[in-house]
Amino acid sequence: MPYYMYITLSEEDRIAIYEMDPDSGDLQHRQDVSVEGRPAPLALHPSKRYLYAAQRDINMLSSFAVDQSTGSLSLIGQVSLVSDPCYLGIDRKGNYLLSAYYGAGKCAVHPIGGDGAVGGTPTELLDTANGAHCMQTDRSNRFAFLPHIAGGTGP
Repeated sequence: MPYYMYITLSEEDRIAIYEMDPDSGDLQHRQDVSVEGRPAPLALHPSKRYLYAAQRDINMLSSFAVDQSTGSLSLIGQVSLVSDPCYLGIDRKGNYLLSAYYGAGKCAVHPIGGDGAVGGTPTELLDTANGAHCMQTDRSNRFAFLPHIAGGTGP
């Protein structure tokens, strides 16, 4: 089974897709996918069938289906976001996309549909302090954690 690596190249508005040789670790460039609006954080669904990319300049999120044999991406949905997230994550069951908004001081939870696309309206949108940096669930998937760094002022 091939291994794929997805890299956002924000200034070039694209996601680069590489295939990794599992024996040597060598990388082969396979494809570029255009994504407007400075794509940055990515999250891979636990099933490995969907990839999510936040577009920071336009406050959007794109949902992609991942071709399991080639690693290529097909756009399956886009939704507006409240701001530009610095982090995307998926809960352990693959039902929700979690996002942290460093500058806006927010976090959100969006439903993921049966087709893998993220729903437009968050089930939760909470104000937090500036510096929200990451959002993950614990192993039981019962608790979510949202650390903040440096009071939002950076290191």
